[in-house]
Amino acid sequence: MIINPEIIKELCSEAGETRKEKAQSYVRQKKVNITKVIYDDINNFEIRSKVKGNGSIYDVHIKVENKEIEDVSCDCPDYYEHYGTCKHILATAIEFNQNEGYLRIFSNNSEDIQNNVSIFNKKQKQEEKYRNFKQLIHTFYPVHEEENNNLKPKMLPHTIKLEPKLIYYTYLKTLKLEVKIGDKQLYKLRKFPEFYDRMRNKEYYSYGAKLEFTHEEDYFRKDSLPLLNFILKYAEIIKYTNEATNSYTYYGSGIEESYITISNSGMDELFSVLEGKQVTFQKEGIENKVLFLNKTPDIKFDIEEEGKNEYKIIPNIDIYEYEIIEGKENIYFLMENVLYKCDENFKNTTLKLLQVFRNNFTNSIIFPKEELSNLFSIVFPKVKDRIETKTLNEEEIEKYVPKDLFVKLYLDYDNRNYITADIKFVYGEEEFNPLLEPNLEFARDIAKEDEVLEMFRRTGFMLEVEKARLILVSEEAIYNFLSIDIENYMKKFEVLATDNFKQKEIKQPKMGNLGVRIENNLLNIDLGSLDFDPSELKEIMQKYHLKKKYHRLKDGSFINLEENETIDFIDSISKGMDITYEELEKGELKLPIYRSLYLDRILENIKNTKISKNEEYKNLINKIEDKNFNEEIILPKNLNAELRNYQKVGYEWLKVLDSYNFGGILADDMGLGKTIQLLSVILSYVQNEENPKPTIVVCPSSLTLNWQNETKKFTPDLTTIVIHGNSSERKRQIKSIRKYNIAITSYDLLKRDIDIYKELRI
Repeated sequence: MIINPEIIKELCSEAGETRKEKAQSYVRQKKVNITKVIYDDINNFEIRSKVKGNGSIYDVHIKVENKEIEDVSCDCPDYYEHYGTCKHILATAIEFNQNEGYLRIFSNNSEDIQNNVSIFNKKQKQEEKYRNFKQLIHTFYPVHEEENNNLKPKMLPHTIKLEPKLIYYTYLKTLKLEVKIGDKQLYKLRKFPEFYDRMRNKEYYSYGAKLEFTHEEDYFRKDSLPLLNFILKYAEIIKYTNEATNSYTYYGSGIEESYITISNSGMDELFSVLEGKQVTFQKEGIENKVLFLNKTPDIKFDIEEEGKNEYKIIPNIDIYEYEIIEGKENIYFLMENVLYKCDENFKNTTLKLLQVFRNNFTNSIIFPKEELSNLFSIVFPKVKDRIETKTLNEEEIEKYVPKDLFVKLYLDYDNRNYITADIKFVYGEEEFNPLLEPNLEFARDIAKEDEVLEMFRRTGFMLEVEKARLILVSEEAIYNFLSIDIENYMKKFEVLATDNFKQKEIKQPKMGNLGVRIENNLLNIDLGSLDFDPSELKEIMQKYHLKKKYHRLKDGSFINLEENETIDFIDSISKGMDITYEELEKGELKLPIYRSLYLDRILENIKNTKISKNEEYKNLINKIEDKNFNEEIILPKNLNAELRNYQKVGYEWLKVLDSYNFGGILADDMGLGKTIQLLSVILSYVQNEENPKPTIVVCPSSLTLNWQNETKKFTPDLTTIVIHGNSSERKRQIKSIRKYNIAITSYDLLKRDIDIYKELRI
């Protein structure tokens, strides 16, 4: 045995049973050829080999230091797929550990070695046999956590660093992240989910002789914390994905745990973590330090003369010496050990031009002189900051380079209330209608012109051929243009509008003034200052109820129906007061006075209208809403009770409602004296009226006698009668109620006797 059994065990565990069987088969078939060995002891050695497999020969490297697997690699597809122990790496380790020649060289006695192997295997089987019992003892063994922690070696705070290594596989276009952890000596993180569990549980763990600590954030260097959080996020995803999956592949199950495969969105996150840092980057087995730089690479394209009447375009970089890594929000351009962060504009301009060179396997593109106009009108505007023309004749080139494009836009309405748009393109002194396709002999920015026309197409404009102009027909498109798009047009172009166009704007319907007054015991509301034709009100409100954004008036202008307090007010007053639109169109409403409170609540939501209220209306609202207790409330005489303060307030409130012929609801909880408050109001009414009419109390039949008893107890001056018995008896009692102050009946009897009450005409 010349390799520590724990190392063999770790390699087998990482490879899995299927790879292990394949590796043992390779050893038996003598497919492993060890080419180089550097050996100190069972915990420190380096091996290189060549392994035959699947018709190819693969180079294998294994390096172990201080009992830790420092590096393993193989150039087989399996290793590049998951960057872990493949069957060729495991076969190399098994061959080296069992080869009799190496056993004789690196051990004093081969017989002792075989004995050691036998003893190890026997001990391993015995430990396996008694594993459950040892776990039982360990579970219940008393441990003093505080004392135990004091015995553990502690790392100094903020000393542990995380060192990333990125591995890029060109053929698969995949990027994978490996990480080492440590202080002076670094150890590779073998399984990210296990590291996640250690951090979550604040576990004390030893990676080797020079690194053991409790996994808490405070032990990590501050510049490693962003990478730590990135690792924990993706380690958690790997952990729970692997725990949840039940599908198994040929080589194992779930996601590989020894590295993190960087996705598009993950690339954006990783760049923000590593921005400004130099990171180990492995490509095709070769490692370099790569700088993460938030900057666009300085790529230029030179235009040079190529013989007579020909030109060529040449990039200032080797088109084969860069890689593109896609992110979700950005793209990343790898060149000369710098990873540049580039935006969408770079992708759609510079990179698109570069890809033409690469796709055609050429470092130069040649074209005839007559194509210069196309180059400068179509390509140049997109990448003009990247094109160099220093070697060309300036006077010769000037006629091909277009001047800046300006756009004039003339807006109007036609007789169908469609928006018309006349367009003029302007280059210096030259001005023309692009819809007429003129034959012009000066350089034009074709790409910019197409971009302008596309803007009109997205808005919904169509071509009116006979007048060579654009026209907007859809009512919704017109509304969106006036409410949203026109602002963007005004920023980009010179917009000129006719008076006819300006008059048909989007209006916010509102009332300039609103008058409210009480007159002849009626509530009068003046709506005469609406700023649109009231005859269109019904149609406007129909659109409002259909949740439409707008209504187009007969004159072609629009009314905005969204979040409009005037329209909301009209809707509330028509629904809540049962008013027709025909009544509203007259501009003045006459309502019962008891609608005053409801109206006042609606008026509170109107902020941009001047509201005029007469004194009688204001006094009414103030009296009803006055919540201050008036200590001078005069209670009726001969009230056989001492009212509490809140009962006096209730009595006064009921009196105010009665004085304005309002109805009201006394909604105190049970047992708080609603009956006595109402009896007080009835007693006051009887005492202050020359010819008081009887009051009818309607209550559940079980409470009729209770009401009569309460009346006798608290207001003995009031006379009562309880309506009961058969129909003839009740008819006789009802006809006599003028003799009483209070007639008490039940809900059910009232429904039966209602016609008799109507005949009394009290």
